[in-house]
Amino acid sequence: MEPIIIVGIAFVHLALLFYTIFIFKEFKTPWASNSVLFFLTAAVTFDLIATSCMMIGTTNTYFTFHGILGYIGLLLMVIDAIYIWRHRITNGAEAVFNKGLNLYSKLAYTWWVIAFVTGVIISLER
Repeated sequence: MEPIIIVGIAFVHLALLFYTIFIFKEFKTPWASNSVLFFLTAAVTFDLIATSCMMIGTTNTYFTFHGILGYIGLLLMVIDAIYIWRHRITNGAEAVFNKGLNLYSKLAYTWWVIAFVTGVIISLER
């Protein structure tokens, strides 16, 4: 296995950890607290690094089933981060998230985890 792929695997696991902490924090404290923003922003950053490493290290096409699921998952999480940062900037740190934003976060996270699991399954089959 290419070293760049191993780095990507490490970063995608960090992204999973930080996305999961973000989701729990978002539902425990339903406003754009510093910790919610930190974990979401770190997770998106780790995810971007992981995706870049995987793309650099792959010998296959970028447009596999897992790849497309992953790109969509990353895009959904980037959009979530933009919405949450915009909510914080527009309404302040103490403004409670509306139900739509909470639902979007949950759906984006679920999609991302499905993409992650498909990657694990593909890796185990090799």
